[in-house]
Order: sequence, then C-alpha cells, then structure tokens
Amino acid sequence: MSTNVTSDAPEWFRTAVETEPEHSSITVHGARITYRCWGELGSPGLLLVHGGAAHAGWWDHIAPRYARDRRVVALDLSGHGDSDWRDTYSLATWADEITAVAAAAQADDHAVLVGHSLGGLVGIRTAIAHPDLVTDLMLVDSRILDAEMLDEIQRNQPEEGIPRRSKHYPSLEAALERFRLVPDHASLDYARDHVARQSAVRDDDGWRWKFDRAFADELTDLPPHPPSDCRLGVVYGEHGVVTPAMIDIVTAGLDEPARVVELAGAGHHIPLEQPLALMDAIDDFLRA
Repeated sequence: MSTNVTSDAPEWFRTAVETEPEHSSITVHGARITYRCWGELGSPGLLLVHGGAAHAGWWDHIAPRYARDRRVVALDLSGHGDSDWRDTYSLATWADEITAVAAAAQADDHAVLVGHSLGGLVGIRTAIAHPDLVTDLMLVDSRILDAEMLDEIQRNQPEEGIPRRSKHYPSLEAALERFRLVPDHASLDYARDHVARQSAVRDDDGWRWKFDRAFADELTDLPPHPPSDCRLGVVYGEHGVVTPAMIDIVTAGLDEPARVVELAGAGHHIPLEQPLALMDAIDDFLRA
C-alpha cells in the first residue's frame, strides 16, 4: 500500500500507516467484502467499522497501536471501499458482513467493536443480531435514532443531472480537489490526505469515489439501542452530531453505566481530527 504521507505528518502517524496490514476478502450474501488485519492470530479481536462514504483506510493510523495485544480488523462494508456494491443495503446485512469477516480473520474471540458514525449504528445492529460476537461496543460520534443523518452525513445524494452511481473526474488530482468531509470541521491535513487518496479509484470512465452513492437510499432498520447486557462506550465531539439527548437514549436500560467521553473542540470526524485522543479513549475502554 502506498502511504503518500505528507511531510508535515508526525512520526507516530508515519510509523502507523507504514505498518502493512494483511489484505483479504470473503464473500457474504453474494458480495465480495474486503478487509485488512493487524496482529497475531489467537489474540482477542478488535473490530473497527468506518462511517458512511468512508472505508477501512480510515483506521490505518489507529489499528497498529493495538496489534501487539489484539487481532485488529477493519473492513470495507459493502458499497464502500474495495468491497462490492449491492442493489440494496441494510444494517442487518452489514452486521452479517462484520460477523463473517471477524470469523474469517479469527478476530471473533472476546471481540470489541469500535464504530464511527454509521459504523456505530451497524455496531449496535451487530450486537443485537450477533450477541455472541459483540458484547463490548464503542460508538464514535454516532447519531442515534435520526434518519436525517443518512442524507446529511453520508452524502448519498447525486449532484444535479448526474446519475447517482457514475460521477467521474478526469484525474486523481481533480477528484482530490473535490474531496469533502460532511459535516466539515478542522481535520488533520495529513490524516485527511491519507484517507482521501484511498477514496478514489480509476475505471474506464475516469476517477470516481469508491462508495456507492445509493448506499443509504433504503435504510430503514435503524436500531433503537444496544442490548441491555452490552458494555457500551460513547465518544463524541463537542461540535459533532451527537447530542446529550441522543446519549440518554442509547445508554438507557443498560445493565451497567456507559463510559461517555466528550472530546473538546472535536467535530464529527474524530478519527481524522483527534486520533490520539480517540486512541486514549479506546485504551481506557479496553482496560476497563
């Protein structure tokens, strides 16, 4: 994997993204699902799930920190990254993909799932549908019980006059100039650049974004809250999309209180804005 790390990236970031993961794929419900792994077989699992319109590469600078003690896996949900696209999508199908990938990667032993944005909602659905896999769940600025997120955050609407699945650019540079985080906030330039360069692919018509613009068109199975016996952590940005009322909803009825962390100054895209603070929060959650 070419890292293309900018010169202003600190040493810890360079070291992390230069740690080459294992790249694999598995077929789930007829679609090829790609994933990357760090760490030794036989270690407890750590499952990292990206947000909408993102991909597994959002975790490249975070995953290696845990590879000494855990089998770390980041997957491309169908309709994202290098995984296949589907005719329709659902959180339940994505939950099945996570479960199948965890088993194939041998990361299903005492697994902890960390999900950003839409990935957090998929994590809740996974905890509901596959309780033997996920009993420890961390949500990272995941807007709860709010279908508007699917339009506002995930950028699934096509530009006027452009078919939803076929927006192309003449060059990678032209595509990167159009790369936007939604909602936008102050991210680290080197982290943003690293994920942006993995977000586009060339085909016969030029350069396009890797995500299916229709991935959120028919989602209806938004989960209410995790199972009561789920050990839950919530990390959210001071300027993110999560509100205290949403946190009250998602943490209600749990057998033990959730661990809630607000990151001062952070927006929605915490892995690209405050990755070190996020890793500190993950560390605390894993140790608890």
